[in-house]
Parts: sequence; structure tokens; C-alpha cells
Amino acid sequence: MRDLIDPLQWEIAVTSKAYRLKAARESLLNLPTLYPKGIVSSFESWRDYVEFLVLHREESPGYSAKTIAVKCSKRGNDVYGRRTERKLGFLKESENEVFFQPKDFDSDKPVKTRLLWVTLTWNSNLSSLKESWEHGEYYYNLFITNLRNHYGRIDVLRFPQASPDENGAAYCYLHYHLVLLFLDCEFTVFPSLSSGGDLSYRIEEKDELAAQGKWHSFIDVKAINSMAGIYNYAVKHYENAGFGTSDEATLNNAFCWIFKKKSYTVSGGFRARYAEYITSLRNSKTCLGQSDLTGGVFPQIWVLVGIKSVFELSGMYGGLDFGDRWTVELPYCAWDPPGVR
Repeated sequence: MRDLIDPLQWEIAVTSKAYRLKAARESLLNLPTLYPKGIVSSFESWRDYVEFLVLHREESPGYSAKTIAVKCSKRGNDVYGRRTERKLGFLKESENEVFFQPKDFDSDKPVKTRLLWVTLTWNSNLSSLKESWEHGEYYYNLFITNLRNHYGRIDVLRFPQASPDENGAAYCYLHYHLVLLFLDCEFTVFPSLSSGGDLSYRIEEKDELAAQGKWHSFIDVKAINSMAGIYNYAVKHYENAGFGTSDEATLNNAFCWIFKKKSYTVSGGFRARYAEYITSLRNSKTCLGQSDLTGGVFPQIWVLVGIKSVFELSGMYGGLDFGDRWTVELPYCAWDPPGVR
């Protein structure tokens, strides 16, 4: 396994506050080589350190004063998973534009698509593990710019991930999964059977696309047949590799956490569809007030008291059972929120 250090070095490097990102980065990213198990361990300590947002509702006409604790969303925990699932849910609900169907291959007419699922791997011989995560954004931007210079407008849904093969030379190295929607060109599709008998769809222009993108390592390209197919490829893949406490999800979240990478990014047209979908779910003209963390609107005034750990809250409110609850109403406000005396 690459990039391991002696466990004793790990114990010396990690401080008692390593569950905080700043301390973890100072301890782990300044080592001569990265220690994947140490990164995962620090991430798990941070993720599993349960904290709550303490919010106080000010008294107003029709509303009494109220204090609640809301479990914080942390990359990889249950709250984060639910929020991300809701945010990406628009892909499942979006207009089902179909580019091709299996029956289309029964005729002599070329089958076309504008939608591709692309995986950009990283050759471990080109750089260190740390450099792959630090410089990946630079090389990705070169790749997508090269494609846009040749193919025109491209919308992108992107997922950075850590290579999960513990026995591989590129273990933990950065790779990207991309959904590319080409607005100005199409590609010719053909069905392909893997050695295991699995059917997938490929494009005849794969070598041309790879040459134009000038990505430094291997590229895998599949054709997606419809807009609904984005959900089947991207969201289901992300649910398996980004949600929960599986080894793969934990590894991905740990490396995105330590290197401060977004779990996914959505560009241009995808974001426009998202905004349109969310707007259709609520009537903002008839409900004015603050927005909640999922985009809902409510006509109440809430102020942030602070962020408190479950241990602090349990000590202050000894009679309350926080357990696995996401929201707990507090019997009184133990801290003075802004404007409340």
C-alpha cells in the first residue's frame, strides 16, 4: 500500500482536537507522506461528533418564543445524506428527454446521444497521492476547457472520488465521475457487452474525445440514453459511494473533507433545471419570511444561538433524550440569543 507511515508517527501527529478540520489538516497534510487510515479515522471522529444548531424563535404576533436544537449536517452523516438526496432529486423528476432506445439499434439509422457518463482516472506514476488531490482541479479545468473549445457548450455534473481499490497502485488517488450534456453536438452510439455479459452503450468518437480533452490518464466513456438516465448513473452511484458509513463512502468523504472538496458540483443547465423545479414546489409570493436549509419559507424570525455538542446539551438539559433525534425542543434557552434578554 502506498503512502503509509508508521502508526507511531500517526499517534504523534494527531492532536486531541483532530476531529476539527483545521487541526486534522495541520496534522496530516504536513506529513512526508499521506496516511489514508489516519485521514479516515480523523474524518470519522469529526463526522460522529454529534453537534446541534441551537435556534431561538423570537416572540411575534401569532408565535410564542421557542428554542430548538437541530442536528448539524456533516458530510457523510444521516442529515447530510437526506439533504443531498433532496437536492439531487430534481434529476429524477426532470423532463424525460430520450436520446435513444434499445429498439433504435434494429434499424440502419445511426443512433445518437448528447449525454455521456465519463470517468477520469489518475495514473499514480504521475504524481503523489497528495498532489492528485491538490492539482486535480487544475487538470480537470484544462480537460473541460479543451472539450468546450471543440464541441461547444457542455453542462456538467461532477463527482470527485477516491479510488477504492486498496490493493491498487492508485488507492485513494483522485478520480472524477462526470455527466456531460453536449448542447451543440451529438455522438454515435453502439451497444457493447462486457466480458461479464453486462450491456452498456459506448460512442464511436471516444478516441477523438479523449484526444481533444488531453486528460493525462485513462478515460472511460459511456453513452446515457435519456435525461432520466442521469439519475440511474449519477445519483444512484453517488448514493452508494457518498452516503452512509460503507468503506467506500467513508473513504470518499474523508478525502473530500481533508482536501476541502465539494462532494459534487452542478453547472449551467443542470442548475437552471434545479432552480425551475424548486420554484414550482413553493409559492414564494404568498409566504414571506426566512428560508430554511432546504429552501422552504416561513414567516417567523429565528436567531442562531450557537453550535453545541450533544454532550453540552445533555449536560445543560439533563432530562432530555437526544438519542438519534434530528430536532429537539428545549424547555428554555440556556444562552442569551441576540436580541433576547
